[in-house]
Amino acid sequence: MVRNLQTGCANLGVKNICQFRHCARDESGSAIVEFIALAIRLFIPVLIYINSFASISANEAVVRTLAREGVRAYAASDNDFAGRATSKQAIQLIAQKLGLSREEINSLDARYECSRTPCLSANSRIRLTITFTDDQSQREIEASAQENINPWR
Repeated sequence: MVRNLQTGCANLGVKNICQFRHCARDESGSAIVEFIALAIRLFIPVLIYINSFASISANEAVVRTLAREGVRAYAASDNDFAGRATSKQAIQLIAQKLGLSREEINSLDARYECSRTPCLSANSRIRLTITFTDDQSQREIEASAQENINPWR
């Protein structure tokens, strides 16, 4: 009987107890469980940070596109009044197409700076700076673009 207990516990009740004790002493796989328990606590903040960074980076790319396309629309216009109206319409439409929320679109602020008056005179430079508040991070995002008007205008 002693020999039987040492070789695998052949008795029905004793066999189950022996298997449980053997499994309880076996530490294979415990390192994986400990790693997962620690890694989850460490990776969740990293994933939150990466998600936040990706959102801010995406919105910075959007505002750069808005500034670039807005100043192009202004420069392609016939006069300053039409240029500002066309630029504003282009910015609103592109902001919707690029997925900005209604609150973000309402927070858009466009500032125009011209090197000469009127802005669309020959050899002048138009600079458009767009600012808006990101809904997710409540961070103000700003980008600028400029366009040079050709000398033969």
